[in-house]
Amino acid sequence: MSTQVLLIGRGLFQDGLDRVLKNYSPDVEIIGVAETWEEAKSMLSTIHPDALIADYQYADVIVPEMESFTESGEKSIKALFVILDENKMIVYQRQQMTDITIDRLVEAL
Repeated sequence: MSTQVLLIGRGLFQDGLDRVLKNYSPDVEIIGVAETWEEAKSMLSTIHPDALIADYQYADVIVPEMESFTESGEKSIKALFVILDENKMIVYQRQQMTDITIDRLVEAL
């Protein structure tokens, strides 16, 4: 069973992760790509990912609303925030990792 992922970001962040994850792991399925959190929220009414991977710049907007998704009885979604320029990943409500590789990203999903 694959992990279904929604990507949130722009430019190289979005394109790069989309290509790498599609080519790297058959266990990861990109089911949606959004440039903004607003666009992603509208997609969440029709798709139901297991996880979202977002550019860290959206963390301040996404985190408070992730809590409301959980409280409303929606399926729990794992959120990973990636900071490409610092080679860092933050798993929502869990831990922060540095020296990120695709292996570590897929493992966190």
